Amino acid sequence: MGILIANIGTSDLAIKIKIDNQERYVPIDPLSNEPNQNTDDLTPEELAIWRNPQEYFQSSGLYAELGFEPGKIPKSRELTEKLLDKYQENFDYWHSRIHAPRIWGVIKQALGLGINQGYIFVTNQKSDKLPGGHEKDTVFMYKILKIWFEKQQPDFQLIDKPIPWQYRVYVPDDLLQFYHNFFNELNLEKQKQQQKKRYPQLNDILSGTIVDFDLQNTGLFVEVHGGIRGFLNTNNISEQQISPQNLRSIFKIGDLIWVKVINSEIDKLRFSSKELEEKPGEMIDNYQAMYERITEEINTNTQSLTQLPIDEEMLLISVKGGTPQMKTALQLQGISVSALNKLLFVNPQLSIRGVFQGIPSDCELESYWRYMWTQKYQTIKILVERWDYDGAIQILKNWQDYLSFLIQQGVIGQEKVEKSKDISELVLQVLDFARACFNLDFQTAKQLVQQEINTINVALELSANILPKLQEAGDKYGVYQNRLLSIYTQNRIYWQLDQIASFLAHLSSFCEELLHGLILKWEGKASYWVFKENKKFRKATSEAEIKSGFTIDVQQIHISRRSVWEQVVSLQRNFDAKFGTGKLAPLNNRFTKRYFVQALVEYRNNPQEIEDWQRILTGLQQLDFWIDQRNKLIHTATGYSKPLMVDLFTNYSPEENSNISHPCHPDKILDIMAAILKNKLVDLKTIYRNKFVGNEAEYYIYTLVNNWVIDTLASDGMN
Repeated sequence: MGILIANIGTSDLAIKIKIDNQERYVPIDPLSNEPNQNTDDLTPEELAIWRNPQEYFQSSGLYAELGFEPGKIPKSRELTEKLLDKYQENFDYWHSRIHAPRIWGVIKQALGLGINQGYIFVTNQKSDKLPGGHEKDTVFMYKILKIWFEKQQPDFQLIDKPIPWQYRVYVPDDLLQFYHNFFNELNLEKQKQQQKKRYPQLNDILSGTIVDFDLQNTGLFVEVHGGIRGFLNTNNISEQQISPQNLRSIFKIGDLIWVKVINSEIDKLRFSSKELEEKPGEMIDNYQAMYERITEEINTNTQSLTQLPIDEEMLLISVKGGTPQMKTALQLQGISVSALNKLLFVNPQLSIRGVFQGIPSDCELESYWRYMWTQKYQTIKILVERWDYDGAIQILKNWQDYLSFLIQQGVIGQEKVEKSKDISELVLQVLDFARACFNLDFQTAKQLVQQEINTINVALELSANILPKLQEAGDKYGVYQNRLLSIYTQNRIYWQLDQIASFLAHLSSFCEELLHGLILKWEGKASYWVFKENKKFRKATSEAEIKSGFTIDVQQIHISRRSVWEQVVSLQRNFDAKFGTGKLAPLNNRFTKRYFVQALVEYRNNPQEIEDWQRILTGLQQLDFWIDQRNKLIHTATGYSKPLMVDLFTNYSPEENSNISHPCHPDKILDIMAAILKNKLVDLKTIYRNKFVGNEAEYYIYTLVNNWVIDTLASDGMN
């Protein structure tokens, strides 16, 4: 369930006294200088009581009742210490005279939101420098309120959270640190509770899967909660005795059974099922029917339960009370955890006459959602600039959920956030597109920008400015030059982010896609390509079918490109003596594809193409070593970093009979990729070469997305 977090101050406690034969609840320290106080409707006498309550406490005899010497005007700490003693001595007499108008209003608001517990920050600044404590300490006042609420509001639990004297309550940095530590502890406790829910507790009844038998057939191993394993001994399976020899004939691995936890120790998790039998032997006779019976009973009982829709993530914060620095620090640290919780601030509205009458304060819920949106925007901006589209999407979705939560709670009206929600929806669509592109899933990317969204006119104008551009980029991914450009751009990003494993994987894809593009550009219409369908090969009729295997019908290629094929076979047989001996021959690695392109270039006999290909080939040979490192990474789960790449380069020595050439320096990899993209054989459009290729170039569609998202969210925040 949600939690209330509240400061309290000396104005949270009022005592009933009689003034001119009229009883009034008067705060022990009403803070008459607090801003935004409406005193217009007060009588002169009421205004005097409010501004100088000590005079009336004195004249009404309260100080004398509490045991203070005549003429003594006690400070708040002294007064509450005496009052606590009297309250505990004579509960009935003092209970009716005590009231907590402001904090009671806050607690009633919390209960209305389904919250039944609250942390209350308590000050006790007693130290060597202040042996008597601070005059406004709330340590005794809290104890009074604790007793009072146990009687007055028994359905709400108060939990004190003392502020140690080392955290000075008038020093902002001290308080920011204290509240920061508190919220961290709160989050850790939440994580512990979640972990506790995952791990089986004593007497839990759980559905589990039989996963193994004990070697001596003394019982079953059962997994619950998606992988937590415990043991079900034969003595605990049924009230009717089971022979170990019969265990495997009764039960089967993979079957479901219900069990009860009889030992919940993490290394000694033990189950029993005999307590769940309707009659002895049910588990042996038909444990599957028993499983269905218990499942139906549990489902029926669950459906009959009605639960209040309480939001377990909600934090309700009341900052009023304590020093001004306490208010500011709690407010700031509260807002800082809004990413983890649905957050509301409760603001008790001061009614001086209501306080005198003992009426709990009315409260307004506040969210500071505009300020929070500025924070979210800054976070999203950082994530987008780091190309973390998934993180930005998660932050934005959480923000949308929070806006819906505020509307549901009546904190803000639909009309106030309609524009912001619509713009967020459009930004999410654009970020989803970028994420799909980053996964090289341009098919999904195109579908995303084709979707219609219901938005107001402002968002429609924004969508008209961005979606057609993204649609065009998605369409052009079908052109291999654009695929190369996309992979190259991502490698620039991965290098910048030091994500070397992804960098090496994309380097391999870049080199493969380059060869695919050249082969299909020259021979994509050839009749010798075949495609495997339903375990049989047929003629390939599309580029997609060719790319699925690059498999060649040897008889057909002999008819149209015999010299090309003979050269490929000659080169590849230096490493694979059986290559090309069958009816079909797949170009199943980058070297056979490279030999194929080499043979095609020589067959075409175009001097410019030969020169351009030689430059590309030199670059590919310098990249071979790094592509092999990617293969080792996949097969050995080995990690890579820039320093390790430099070490590998420095210590490189060629292997005997290897077709791997001397590598380029790691810092030159992107330069070689850029040179390949600019090569005339690739035929990348000049505008793309100038705009997107090079160390200082834009990052293809990702620069467009980033700039648009950041500018759009900034504009929404300013408006």
